[in-house]
Amino acid sequence: MTKTLRCGIVVLGVVCLTVLQPIAQQARPQNAQQVLARMAQAMGLAQAAKIRTVQMSGTISYPAQGMQGRYEAFYKSPNKTLIRVTIQGLGEVQQGYDGKVGWEKNPMTGLRELQGAELAQMRQSAQMGASNDLRKTLRNPKLVGQEKVGNRNAFVITAQTTAGMPIKVYIDAQRYLPLRMDMEAATPQGKLNIATFLEDYRRIDGVMYPFTTRQSTAGIEAVMKTERVRHNVAINDAIFRKPKN
Repeated sequence: MTKTLRCGIVVLGVVCLTVLQPIAQQARPQNAQQVLARMAQAMGLAQAAKIRTVQMSGTISYPAQGMQGRYEAFYKSPNKTLIRVTIQGLGEVQQGYDGKVGWEKNPMTGLRELQGAELAQMRQSAQMGASNDLRKTLRNPKLVGQEKVGNRNAFVITAQTTAGMPIKVYIDAQRYLPLRMDMEAATPQGKLNIATFLEDYRRIDGVMYPFTTRQSTAGIEAVMKTERVRHNVAINDAIFRKPKN
C-alpha cells in the first residue's frame, strides 16, 4: 500500500468519524435535558405549542370492580382545564381549574374548592394543558439510568413536579415516547403513589397522544381508552369555572 493511499484512507477515516460523531452522540444521551429534548421532537411538541384548545373523549373502566363509564377532558391555553368522568352506578365526577380557582364536584363529597397540594396539582395539570408538554411540569430532572418497561428499554428520569411531588419518568430509549410515570398524588385521603402506563401512541395533527392510559394506585387500576382528540375547537371559558352548587 502506497504512502499516498494510506494517507487517503486515514483522511477518509477521519472524515467518516466526523460525520458519524453526531449520530453516535444522538444515540447516547448524556443527561436528562438531552433525553427530554428528543422526547419533545418525537412527541411533536413544537406543533403542539401552536394548539390553543384540546378536547378529548373516550371510555374509562375499572376491570377488577366491573365498573365502566366515559370521560371528557378539555384544555385551553395557557392554564385552564376540565375533566368529566361519568361512571355507571356512581354518577359524574368533575375537576376543573379556571386559571385561579381549582374545584371538584362528585356524588360522594359534593362541591368543594381545592386547596394546598391538591390545588398545586391541578394547576400543574393545567400548565401542561393543551401543549401536551411534560417538560413544563418537571423541576431539576436527572437521568439515573435505564430500565425495562414491558419489553422496551427506557431512560429513567427523576425530578420534582411543579406541585412539589417526586416523579419518575420512563422514556422509550428508541422512540423517545413516555412509557410510564410514577408519582405521588395529593388526595383528600392523603398522598397516594400512582403508576401511569402510556400505550398505543397515535399522531393527531402532528402531535403524539397515548390512546390507552392505565393508572394503578392502592390496588385499583383504571384504564382510559381515548376515542377522539380535537384541536382548536371553540371552548367557552365558563365551563372551567367552579359551579355555584
